[in-house]
Amino acid sequence: MVSNRSKSTKKRSVGEEPLLKKMILVAFTILGIGFILVNVPITILLGYSVSGLEISSQQIVAEISGKILFILASIALMIVGLLFVMGAVQYYERTITKGVVFLGTLVASFYLLCLGVGSILLIQETTIDALLMLSGSVLIVLSVALYIMPSSPIKIGGAIIGVLGGVVIARVIYNVSILELVFKWDIPFTGPFMSMAVIEGIVIVLGPIAALAHLFASNRIEGKPLTHVFLSLIGLIYGIGLFVGSLFLSLSFWNWIWKSPWIGPFNEMPNWVLSTVVFWSASLILIAIGGILLVISSFVGFISVAQEFS
Repeated sequence: MVSNRSKSTKKRSVGEEPLLKKMILVAFTILGIGFILVNVPITILLGYSVSGLEISSQQIVAEISGKILFILASIALMIVGLLFVMGAVQYYERTITKGVVFLGTLVASFYLLCLGVGSILLIQETTIDALLMLSGSVLIVLSVALYIMPSSPIKIGGAIIGVLGGVVIARVIYNVSILELVFKWDIPFTGPFMSMAVIEGIVIVLGPIAALAHLFASNRIEGKPLTHVFLSLIGLIYGIGLFVGSLFLSLSFWNWIWKSPWIGPFNEMPNWVLSTVVFWSASLILIAIGGILLVISSFVGFISVAQEFS
């Protein structure tokens, strides 16, 4: 009886695991490339904005410093995109991705830290949201540093701090459009990680919760399926946010691009700047496609976990 069940489970996993790995490989490769391509025009436009400022006052110096930190943040997100691709390839080949995941989380934490400090410099006043962005970023960095420690109690403490940091960051993402601070185009920008702000906040909180659940369940037989459930849930929610947020932002860009000869934030902009915005808009479509593939991958993951328990 036991042997028959194990044989049937083995047959199911042989058929489904390669499919899941292929879906994850394609989804994260497209997302990684999308993250890199989207941040190229952001970096160019930020550099152009900085080059047009003359150092004439302390306020201008603070604005330049804030925008430079935003440029560093964009570069960090490009590295996260590259790590997406590397992690997907490693997962497809040998299922060992711990190093890439932790490195990606640290780079993402540095990204949030740059945004937090940059926001304070751009706003030039210590608002509650700016302080929360900074403190939340520090909590996330501390959480990752503690989670990679070998001691289980320290890991648990790191995961709990990560949940707290995620809640703080989620509040800021919901209240503040980060890119609006630098571009001021009155466009519904996505959250820091290219997804809808509300959904992105949920994912940032769910991430450390999943890490905490993994620690408690790792020594049990059902631990691996439980981890897969959390990962599939996060992938499903984040994928939906990526698709809707990126597509909506891209269409908003095109709406003003078509109207640029007459009205809107792109009116009277140099042609090369408008072309850069067009490239930004086209790159967002790639992220939207990656979001759909991530949703499909999550459904395949749910099916695999459900059949493990059947």
